[in-house]
Amino acid sequence: MSSRLTHFAINTDDVESTQMFYGSVFGWHFQEYGPPGFVQIIDESGTAPMGAIQQRRQLLEDAPTLGFECTFGVDDVGSARERILAAGGRILMEKYTISQVGHLIAFEDPGGNPALAMQYDSSAE
Repeated sequence: MSSRLTHFAINTDDVESTQMFYGSVFGWHFQEYGPPGFVQIIDESGTAPMGAIQQRRQLLEDAPTLGFECTFGVDDVGSARERILAAGGRILMEKYTISQVGHLIAFEDPGGNPALAMQYDSSAE
């Protein structure tokens, strides 16, 4: 069982102004990627995504997702799901496949914090 923080996303109601803010403050560069309302933050070399700015979503039923959203890379999303439940967590989004990226679940830890687990698989359909 291995896991590591592999991605973060900044949730916002206004992707364009948030992109301008972080570009001005940290000199970040961006590229359009995936669905509308989603841009990748590109590292200083201009090649690797560091994270993303995305249109705000609501992982928890009673609250919009605020702040940074973390995704942890796991070897097997099904096994991670079972460990999350056994440790007192709650599944917020069942397995969702992102074509050519992998399989994703969203969960809530016992402290009420939403997070995601991704089994990366470039052949996912």
